[in-house]
Amino acid sequence: MASSSATTPSRAVSLDSFIARTPSSGHSLGYFIQKRRNYSWTISRRLLLQLRVGALSAPHFSSCLRTPEAWNSSLYEGVGLCTVSSMYTPLTQSVDGYLYPSALHRRNSLSTKTQAIGNLLTSQEEPLNVVQEEEENYGSFFGAGIRKDLKRRLVHYASDFKDGLHPKAVAAIFFLYFACLAPCIAFGGLLSHVTAGHIGVVETIIGTAGAGVLYPLAAGQPLTLLGPTGLMVVFCGLLYKVTLQMGLPFLPVYGWVGMWSGFFLVILAAVEASNLICHFTRFTDETFSALISLGYISEALKGVGNMFKTNSYTLASSLLAVILAGGTWQIASILTELKNTRFLFRSIRSALSDFGPPLAIFVMSSASHLLFPSVSLPELSIPSTLSTTSGRPWQIPLFSIPPWAIVASAIPAALLTLLVFLDQNITTRLVNNVDYHLRKGAGYHLDLAVLGVLMAILSCFGLPWMFASTVPSLSHVRSLATTSQSIHISGDNAEAPEEGIVGVRENRVTGILIHVCIGASLLLLSLLRLVPMPVIDGIFLYMGVTSLAGNQFIERLKLWFCDPELYPQHEFIESVPKGVLHSFTALQLGCVAALWALKHSPYGITFPLLILALMPIRNHIAGSFVSPPYLEILDAH
Repeated sequence: MASSSATTPSRAVSLDSFIARTPSSGHSLGYFIQKRRNYSWTISRRLLLQLRVGALSAPHFSSCLRTPEAWNSSLYEGVGLCTVSSMYTPLTQSVDGYLYPSALHRRNSLSTKTQAIGNLLTSQEEPLNVVQEEEENYGSFFGAGIRKDLKRRLVHYASDFKDGLHPKAVAAIFFLYFACLAPCIAFGGLLSHVTAGHIGVVETIIGTAGAGVLYPLAAGQPLTLLGPTGLMVVFCGLLYKVTLQMGLPFLPVYGWVGMWSGFFLVILAAVEASNLICHFTRFTDETFSALISLGYISEALKGVGNMFKTNSYTLASSLLAVILAGGTWQIASILTELKNTRFLFRSIRSALSDFGPPLAIFVMSSASHLLFPSVSLPELSIPSTLSTTSGRPWQIPLFSIPPWAIVASAIPAALLTLLVFLDQNITTRLVNNVDYHLRKGAGYHLDLAVLGVLMAILSCFGLPWMFASTVPSLSHVRSLATTSQSIHISGDNAEAPEEGIVGVRENRVTGILIHVCIGASLLLLSLLRLVPMPVIDGIFLYMGVTSLAGNQFIERLKLWFCDPELYPQHEFIESVPKGVLHSFTALQLGCVAALWALKHSPYGITFPLLILALMPIRNHIAGSFVSPPYLEILDAH
């Protein structure tokens, strides 16, 4: 930021005079005011934050806005770029003719339109085109929330398909096809092991494809992707042990547990139980998101590391696996970030960025076969026939167990319902994060009802239950996002560029076609076996690392290893004492560690209870050593 001793004119001018005197060749302030005749325009949030914390005096801030000369000398000197961020504070004309920040503006009512003007990236506010809910009193009758979600989303149903016809969607489909297929195979193999072959890879692929196609067709938020999860595998393994101990057949009990759980989920959706998710805060969201992202990173590292522990592969194979996994991760990351560089033409940069992960899969898979044809590598474990793993009929004999067992199945179904309810709502809440600037609205109650119906259908055929997959869902949003790089206005303490999402191509096409391709995988077995498993591990690593981006908990955790004098200028860093900041981070790290330990323990079935416990931990334990104003800053969305 320029020094406060910058020369300022002795006579302030009015806004009209300012507009007339401001050159229009690339200066964003005059550009904005000329485009918005209501005298409302935007400025970097960083400038206003420095004003609020005292880094910039109010008189100097006012002088920066009164003349173009003062503006240029004070703000543009040595900068070249203006911040494009996800939060802006508008300036409005007061009665004395000067411009001041408006404290009563809501960022949720605005969207950000990014334009390139010379060397200056600017941001123009436009009214957000979101269909507002009518002031209709739906009352509190059974299913009112589902009806509201339907009314909100139906008006966008046609555009949901039209918006999916875009090259960015093609790249997302190809990338997430492999990203979603790999967990199907991995978790399907684990399911076959913990259920003695009653449910396996074939059932997992078919269940993922069927539920994955139906969900985006009917759900309120089609960007959420369904798939098998580690928690589902743990639950099924524990349920199988219980049925063995009680002398009951596994599949009929499994079917009734799933049907009871589906029924409970529909009831919860009808009574608008998803409204309870409002009691969850950023503390819960980021703890859960970090846990799932670290799980993907752990699986990737474990897949490569296990090759060094087995005698099935040589040292050359193990080292090549490290190169393929790391190369896939790095190529996908570099190509994705290419759009923010100066290399190549903009259209080429954009295309390579959109197709970054698919290109990484193709390049590294080709390299393994062309350059190292004699080195043995693990392949995707794809079934060779379209039949159940154990050879059983597809239809489960639901009534082959006694009536008391049918009723008793509601007990484990209650725990399963709690797990699905928390996973679904937290994942959907992360997808609907305001930083993604989604325009078409959410549908929490409708999503939960659709998921409940799908779980009941899957249970009847002995197919795995599908949960909302956190990391693939966030990767889905990011692959469809339009991003813009920002550099904060500052002087001596200039920061590195930051990437922000300015919009997402919301559609139903990608979710449908991703899972259509997964179902078609059973017809393309020979081609899929050409993709080495280390390449899939690299994609897992890429998804886990990119999903951590923007997680404030991870940002605070990295401060433990940084020079305090070089901390980035974020509001939660500048406004909160360092001791309080690090103590809050330590508490959150302890929660992640406890969740990780419980998830991998024999008591993993109680995992959802600890997720629920995050709310009182945040309110009571964190509230005992963090004052309410600081807690609001650390935990605000």
